[in-house]
Amino acid sequence: MDTENKKGKLILCRHTESEWNKLNLFTGKKDVHLSAEGFENAEAIGRLIQDIHINKVFTSAQVRSIEAEICMMNSVGEYCAGTVHTSALNERDYGIYTGINKKEKGEEFGKEKLNAIRRGWDYPIPEGETLKMVYERAVPFFQNEILPILNNGKNVLIVAHGNTNRALMKYLERISDIDIEKVEMPFNEIFIYDLNGDGYMLKKEVRKMNYSIKDIHGNITRSLVKIIATIGPASEKPEILAQMVKSGMDMARLNFSWGTLEEKKGHLKTIKKVSEENNIKVQSIVDLPGPRIQDTDSHIFDSEKQKAITEKDREFIKFAVENNADYIAVSFVGDKIDIIDCRNEIKKYGGNQKVIAKIERAKALENLDEIINEADAVIIARGDLANEVPLEKIPFIQNEIIKKCKTAGKPVITATQMLYSMKDNPTPTRAEATDVINAILEGSDALMLSEETTIGKFPIQTVYTMEHLALEAEKHLVNPIFNPF
Repeated sequence: MDTENKKGKLILCRHTESEWNKLNLFTGKKDVHLSAEGFENAEAIGRLIQDIHINKVFTSAQVRSIEAEICMMNSVGEYCAGTVHTSALNERDYGIYTGINKKEKGEEFGKEKLNAIRRGWDYPIPEGETLKMVYERAVPFFQNEILPILNNGKNVLIVAHGNTNRALMKYLERISDIDIEKVEMPFNEIFIYDLNGDGYMLKKEVRKMNYSIKDIHGNITRSLVKIIATIGPASEKPEILAQMVKSGMDMARLNFSWGTLEEKKGHLKTIKKVSEENNIKVQSIVDLPGPRIQDTDSHIFDSEKQKAITEKDREFIKFAVENNADYIAVSFVGDKIDIIDCRNEIKKYGGNQKVIAKIERAKALENLDEIINEADAVIIARGDLANEVPLEKIPFIQNEIIKKCKTAGKPVITATQMLYSMKDNPTPTRAEATDVINAILEGSDALMLSEETTIGKFPIQTVYTMEHLALEAEKHLVNPIFNPF
């Protein structure tokens, strides 16, 4: 009996063009995003495997690899739970050459030495890695973690880097130390392998990208729960923002505690442009700073202030009206008068923006019913709220606010540190995943990301993760009712 046919297929893919690839720089361990073209091509590459069901995905722990994988899976409407992000598949460390232009180095060293640096098997790199060293970490990982999955009949996608893939190909195809110098892993191709039980190649299929991004029509199911992402340095580029929208982002929050009005104006224009280009309505929220005392990285409520709307807030409200924002969020709301003040200010400038009340003071809890009745929506700002009430009470306050909002028919947003560890890591903690799921099961209409998408390393991956946590949670709702924004 031929058991080889029961083994899964291995799909080997290189991330598409990164920002440093575009500049022709040695990238290696440096974490950079894909370029605009890289994002588009990653989506197109994904269509090359639309006929293969992917059971398991492995990427490196580097941003460009993770972004390419998300684009590929989104383009065909697939999602693979439990994607593994591992440093064993990271790109080769180019040591002292990191960030240096390859062409300039070639002119200095000559073609032969440059090729040895880039392609050689064991050519030394000062403070960096040889291809042999990459092989010594990537291949054992493949043998121990990936090969058993393939031998169990499951299809595996690896989205990694040029040198990581070359190291794997050396093993899979039994390529000699000398011949591996001639092997290249293009951006626009994927390799599909049938392997024997030891992981050696039986058959190899090469598929090339030969159609444009306009041909892509992935059937992506979006969650009913709205995902709000705060825009900042990590997410303000149009290509990043576009992928966040495609990955599940529904609303964009602009935190007016930071940045300039000119920056915020640019963000609103980008949001509108991305929304139109992707035919996905993305609403914008202008979040007022309110009466706060700002420290370096944190802030507290200025208890000497009687009103939530400050003079600076009035300037921002005028800006929100003039630039057609959808919502204005009032910070440190104390009672319904603060919401009314904001509405009056909006009307003064001829606007009709809806008003969100941020619940983050003990006084707001005392006046919760009137605030909910007056506001168009509510944010449970758990971070600032924890400065005013004991931490152990926050989960119960959250539950109470959600119930009251559902009864009143007002959208409720749960916020603060939902996936905070993803600011620095490609996967959330189990506690964070549970927090997101529970917030939806309790009845949250939207979830908000803050630092995760403003200064985080993985803004697209964070939205993508939250979207699929939301989709899973929605499967377990007996009678899902979401208040519309």
